[in-house]
Amino acid sequence: MNNHQGFSFVETILTVSILFLLFGTLLPMANQMMFNLAEKKVALHVAIAKNQAATLIKNGQLSGEIFLDNVSYSWQWTDPTMCVRYVFLGESTESCETF
Repeated sequence: MNNHQGFSFVETILTVSILFLLFGTLLPMANQMMFNLAEKKVALHVAIAKNQAATLIKNGQLSGEIFLDNVSYSWQWTDPTMCVRYVFLGESTESCETF
């Protein structure tokens, strides 16, 4: 409802509250989606590192380091177990699998 002086105070408060409600629900959801995608990307990189490590193990190498997206994934093979170490969000993490 326009009047000759512009928008009324009630319309302004209603518009601002709708914007706060809209962004207050969308931004946390978008942030959570981005975090989930980052976790899945790291899990994919760990799987790629394990796949490349398996090829190198066949050639006789027992440990190594692979860089994917400027992140170091170091792997080590001890007979039944392969472990991949990496840093995700400033926290050192290890993913081990037994074969």
